[in-house]
Amino acid sequence: MTEAQQLETLLELQRDLALEANIDKVLWRITLAATFMLDADRATLYIADQAKNELWSRVLTERGERGESVAALRELRLPLDGRSLAAEVARAGQVLRIDDPYEDPRFDPSVDARTGYRTRSILVVPIDSRDRRRLGVLQAVNHKDGPFHAEDERYAVALASAAGIALEYVQLSTELAAERLRVVKVAEEERHRLARDLHDGVAQTLANAALGIELAQRRAKQDVAGAMSDLGQIRGRLLESQKGLRDILFALRPLVLEDGGLSAAVRALAERIDGTNGCRVVARRVDAEQRFKPEIEAGAFTVIREAANNAIKTGRAPQVSLDLYEDGGAVVAMVEDNGKGFDIATTLANYASRGSLGLLQMRESARLIGAQLSLDSSPGQGTRVRLRIPT
Repeated sequence: MTEAQQLETLLELQRDLALEANIDKVLWRITLAATFMLDADRATLYIADQAKNELWSRVLTERGERGESVAALRELRLPLDGRSLAAEVARAGQVLRIDDPYEDPRFDPSVDARTGYRTRSILVVPIDSRDRRRLGVLQAVNHKDGPFHAEDERYAVALASAAGIALEYVQLSTELAAERLRVVKVAEEERHRLARDLHDGVAQTLANAALGIELAQRRAKQDVAGAMSDLGQIRGRLLESQKGLRDILFALRPLVLEDGGLSAAVRALAERIDGTNGCRVVARRVDAEQRFKPEIEAGAFTVIREAANNAIKTGRAPQVSLDLYEDGGAVVAMVEDNGKGFDIATTLANYASRGSLGLLQMRESARLIGAQLSLDSSPGQGTRVRLRIPT
């Protein structure tokens, strides 16, 4: 290809990949451009999966008998710490241009042995994100004239740059989709919890009260004093139900949070839940005056409230302390108890089977408002939940 054709191919590639979120289309389009721009028999784009310590790809492009480019869809996986030129480039981040791969000890000839293909020359370049994270490698095999040239290396680096932008967009799109699912999951759990609280508390009490009033009306025909006693008991249950309803409304959106900010809401929370399950809840150091946007204060209060409720319900803590103070350009909220503690890793790992999303809700709420959440707990040592909100 001429230089003008190569530049035109590169520009067309960048246009085609703009805002493309389908990983298979990105892999196919980049490897297709690589075979043409580099005059290669085939090209492979490997994605780096650091969590699994491997490189993988689902697209392999090859030249057909008439010189056209065809694609064979199959999944390839290579260990990042294994013997292969692709893994070597992924680890070191250096471009490799090799004229005789069989003379290079890093080359693994077993693939050729299995497929009957003969690798004569190879060019491998790293693919990085804008923040220098290794996203993968681009590998071209068998230049039509023998070895790859210096200008081929230059164009391969340009292709890798375009690939990095495209892969980073795919990654961000995937993370955004996952974030939406997590938000929906947490919101759904909160709705279920609210429905359970209303059904088991307020709704049940109202149903029992309606039945009790009906029975009291019948009793009043013969025993007025007894009927009045029954109505007194019903009134007590309704007042208790009213308190439960106010607790639910406070958990959803306390008015004190809107009027007085986080400090006022934390003090109100301590006062409201003090004595629950025999637990002493105190506002120990609450003196932060910084105000945030309503959605940030709501997210922070969700974390504080959830941490305090967890300590009371599951921690069996004799005392829970709530702190809220300013510290070095941030507001720090801390919920600390002297309860039984727990193993954080085990608890998080068992969420799927337990169906509980308490800690997950705290983590998601913190992440959505740009705050840093840390959990410190171990069996028998109590629990400390610390939320740092940048100002």
